[in-house]
Amino acid sequence: MRRRYGPALRSARENSFLKAFKSDIQGRKGETDVKNILAECGLPSLHDIVLPTRSGNATQIDHIALTALGILVIETKHLRGRLSGDVRNDYWRLTLPGGWSEKIYSPVRQNAGHCDAVYMIVRHIDSRIQTLSRIVMTGTAEVAPELSSVVHTSETFTKELKSIRNNSVSELLQHAWERLTEVAKHHEGLRKGTTLSPFA
Repeated sequence: MRRRYGPALRSARENSFLKAFKSDIQGRKGETDVKNILAECGLPSLHDIVLPTRSGNATQIDHIALTALGILVIETKHLRGRLSGDVRNDYWRLTLPGGWSEKIYSPVRQNAGHCDAVYMIVRHIDSRIQTLSRIVMTGTAEVAPELSSVVHTSETFTKELKSIRNNSVSELLQHAWERLTEVAKHHEGLRKGTTLSPFA
């Protein structure tokens, strides 16, 4: 008699691994979508980079892009279901088809740390350079109205980029971008949790 192994027979460890694997695949899909949008708009950009933080560890950032407004720091989410919550809270709620839901860490909070890591580098060029947070939802998830002011869809993000892509970039911003590129290249291959040697 052939033994069947269904979801109910999987261990908690196996379920956790499968969930992480699926999340990684979905995340890569979303990051590819945003990478293509940035390429289509012709903006200088870096993808899946690691930068040092104030604490001396590393933080991994999905994308950064150079614009006339400042440095865009982009966190990509590829989700399905319905995303709701309060923009001020640390956790939001993702409700999946069928009614099952889970808490997810606020992408706004997550990206604030990324923006800080970028600013720690560009401030050496000029402290007035802006790092601009963008959360981009590339999946099919419905975003609740209370989050729509801070969460872009692929369409609204593309529209914003197309409206600013032809604006000229200042010399200071260009220098800041070169510095960011240099630091990202220096730390290439490192991942979150790794202690870094001084550089920035």
